Amino acid sequence: MTVIYSNFGDQDTELLKGIWEGLKADIIEIKDDDVTVNLQNKDDEEFFPSALVSEAVEAALEREEDTLIVCGHGTWDGCYAPLGGYTLSYKNRDRIKAKRVIGIWCNAATFAEEYKVPGFFSSMFISNQAEARYMGIFSEDDDSIQESERKFTHILNALLKGNVPMEEWCSVFKASMDRNNEVEDYNFSMLKYFPSIKP
Repeated sequence: MTVIYSNFGDQDTELLKGIWEGLKADIIEIKDDDVTVNLQNKDDEEFFPSALVSEAVEAALEREEDTLIVCGHGTWDGCYAPLGGYTLSYKNRDRIKAKRVIGIWCNAATFAEEYKVPGFFSSMFISNQAEARYMGIFSEDDDSIQESERKFTHILNALLKGNVPMEEWCSVFKASMDRNNEVEDYNFSMLKYFPSIKP
């Protein structure tokens, strides 16, 4: 498993760490223009350049063959890198070798559908009160939104640990959502799974 994590230094992206907590994973953490690479196998360390964001990301996309997680902030064009540009976009999506792709950023599902990237993706994912208000939801405060995001990361973490088939994930989230929390109802019901189009 490889995680390409765009850490913007905010609470929204900080909470995403719960997705891979306790899992064996190579982590490529991008914060500002710094790349921190934490690899399971020390022998692979030189495979990932330590300073260049684009080179570290490209190497990770080409190396990981099982599970790839890309997360942070973004749009339907891709997942942002903190100082501009993208970690994943139409320009490098064809380099993905992983059989399971997980994209967690705003409008990741639109990106995946447009560019035919199979896997599990978030749609517009509300992670703070400003985004909730933008989406016309005024009933939830930041605490309830963050608690819902923690719940999301814990469920996703459990699905990964339990090796649950990806095609079941949307159903698991829908079954566990608190319909009294409008943000959670929105976020969990808008998750998307696109089956592999590869033979």
